[in-house]
Amino acid sequence: MSKNPLLNKPKGPSILKSVDVVRGGASTASMMNKEIKIESQSWTKNSAIKGLKTTSTSNSLSIKGRNFGGGPLKGITSASSAPFEGVQFQEPEGAAPSSSDPIPTMKGGGENDLNFTMDPAPAPNPPQLAARKSVYATDDRTEFPFESKTGLILARKPSVHMALENLGISSMPPAPPSPMRSKSRMGAMMMEGLRDAGAGLSPPRAMDGDADLLQLFGDEEDQSEEGKPGEKFYVVKDMKEVDYLGESTLGDMSVRRELFDPCDNEGVAAGLGGPIEEIAKHEAREAESLLDKLKVPPRWPEGKASRGIFCSRTLSLRSITTIGYDMDYTLVHYNVKAWEGRAYDYGIAQLKSMGYPVDGLKFDPDLVMRGLIMDKEKGNLVKADRFGYVKRAMHGTKMISNRAISEMYGRELVDLRNERRWEFLNTLFSISEAGLYMQMVERLDEGAVPPECGLLDYESLFEVVSKALFKAHVEGRLKDEIISKPEHFVELDPELPLALLDQKEAGKKLLLITNSDYHYTNKMMQFAFDQFLPDGMSWRELFDMVIVSAKKPDFFTLSHPLYEVVTADGLMRPAFKAKPGGLYCGGSALMVEMALGVHGDETLYVGDHIYTDVSLSKLHLRWRTALIIRELEKEVKALAYGREHRAKLIELMNQKEIVGDVFNQLRLALQRRTVGRAAQTPAANSMDGEVLAEYMQKLLVLMGRLDQKIAPMLEADGQFFNPRWGYLSRAGLWDKSHLTRQIEKYADIYTSRVSNFLRYTPFMYFRSQSQTLAHDCDTHEVENGIEDSLVEPVPEDHRQLHKKK
Repeated sequence: MSKNPLLNKPKGPSILKSVDVVRGGASTASMMNKEIKIESQSWTKNSAIKGLKTTSTSNSLSIKGRNFGGGPLKGITSASSAPFEGVQFQEPEGAAPSSSDPIPTMKGGGENDLNFTMDPAPAPNPPQLAARKSVYATDDRTEFPFESKTGLILARKPSVHMALENLGISSMPPAPPSPMRSKSRMGAMMMEGLRDAGAGLSPPRAMDGDADLLQLFGDEEDQSEEGKPGEKFYVVKDMKEVDYLGESTLGDMSVRRELFDPCDNEGVAAGLGGPIEEIAKHEAREAESLLDKLKVPPRWPEGKASRGIFCSRTLSLRSITTIGYDMDYTLVHYNVKAWEGRAYDYGIAQLKSMGYPVDGLKFDPDLVMRGLIMDKEKGNLVKADRFGYVKRAMHGTKMISNRAISEMYGRELVDLRNERRWEFLNTLFSISEAGLYMQMVERLDEGAVPPECGLLDYESLFEVVSKALFKAHVEGRLKDEIISKPEHFVELDPELPLALLDQKEAGKKLLLITNSDYHYTNKMMQFAFDQFLPDGMSWRELFDMVIVSAKKPDFFTLSHPLYEVVTADGLMRPAFKAKPGGLYCGGSALMVEMALGVHGDETLYVGDHIYTDVSLSKLHLRWRTALIIRELEKEVKALAYGREHRAKLIELMNQKEIVGDVFNQLRLALQRRTVGRAAQTPAANSMDGEVLAEYMQKLLVLMGRLDQKIAPMLEADGQFFNPRWGYLSRAGLWDKSHLTRQIEKYADIYTSRVSNFLRYTPFMYFRSQSQTLAHDCDTHEVENGIEDSLVEPVPEDHRQLHKKK
């Protein structure tokens, strides 16, 4: 045994412990470190390493660097406790080659050999590419969102990557990176480094760094599935294909069909070495392990359910080509107490100038909440369930009892189509209006409204309050105050611009469609966005088209004159057709579709108003929709805080139900015996009548006591969210609120803020959860006779025919 001096040179951060080398004959090389690392001038997966045979349990190779210094090899270590057997190394004759000379071949004999063949020296290493390689290869990570998600994941080698190698993908002859035009900053940096590298740079392995993204996605201009020879993946460009849930596969990434057949006729995954069910189970565990290693929660962002995105109707973001956004309370979130409080103050000032008694009134943000419904006929504010039945109600500022609700609304249902009577609180902008109206109802009932204000009923009073607030908005006094001091009214979200940046770099066309005027929109977006975007980038560069003063909801159904904003101070000129990249006033959704070449379910629209933003865009255009509900964060937390309370309440109600069932059986037995008929069972028929009556009396008393306990607990349910109205999403213990019904009907997904998209990536597949039905059973035990009579077996010949197909 002898030490090879070339392998033990102390140059740089050496990873070598010891390697024994023998010239000629079978020998053993003892290597005790954690993984094989071979640092050489120009190693590649396909050309540099011709073969690898070893008895070790680990045979991974890591190839880094292009600086030789004193020799062709700097260090070799092994992850296994057992040495690599039969490994032989032959020192080159003469002096060690320089970095500019061709490198001689190193090879050995024996059954288990590591055979190396070295390529000619490459061109000088570009510093940009070397820097990126080191970044992707490092184990150091920064907290989200400052890490490069794609690079860090691709640089790893989890078992999913090994499965790709088993499929033979990485062993295909690598093709030169295609000169695609990258829209992303990372892609532009990769292209710059590759151009500087020159033709002498050996192609990288599949899934082994940032340059592989070029081979991963192929040429951007290539619209066909075939793409260029040697490319291993393609992105679906056709809207016609759908997946197993009926969603479009547009934007999906797929392995080329000539390289990968998903499974054979027996259901065995080709190249994966077993049934797809077993492979999927293993890979799912490995994927969760990788997410844990990367500190990426597999379900909720940062482990917080309150920051989740919830799905009503299955939606694939990969198939979305265009995403439109509302601004107020969507891209720009206001402090509700500050914004609505000032709107309330302006409304009070306007009413006072008209002679209405408003002295002593103060803004109460907890008096009302989104999702309630104003009954302008009776001067009430009500909370209805999904069927329209009123569950809670308030007149003025006082809650109405359940008995009064039953008497008042027992024969009525809330019907939002009757806009003259019912006013739905769609958005947070309604908080100040509804709160002021309910306080004025109280003043009207007290007779405090002077006769000179006119003869008012509840409906006309609502018109007065609504116009007072609307005038404050239209005259611009409130918005001028917000523009002058935006930090007092706007809640900044640094992650929100980054979420939109991810979407744009993923190839999505972004739209801004708002009812606010250009001057206000520009000031708010500058304040909320520009300080968090990359240096030199403004909010306008994020959007492919901006529409101000859109006049929603008519924007989605009608066509208004279109004007182009041509100067920084908002001067406009008529426009006959919208164009990509334009800034416009008015117009219509159909004009936008024609300008961008999109239609229907390719577009996702995100807003905070159920009717103006979500309902009409879905009903008239079939756009996919996302609803922003900021209160959802408080709601999810309140549900968590109230879980113990609800568990106790449900337990008491279940106990009452059991007692009630027993009482009902005894009551029926007593009824039948009273008229001379036999009870349900012989035992019940022979039971002493006096004992039966006494037991029924005891059960009645017990149910009465349970009612006394349950009633206040039901009233208190939801107190962590709102003491008056309970939870936003529920009406009573079991049922959904009218708001939730609207969300399920019109919003495909909903979440608390736009920045939540940052954690889910622009390629997320949102799948709706199973909906429970009244006939769903807790247990599915069915007697064999009944089961056999209901389930008709499939004949053997039919099964064989289906298998052949």
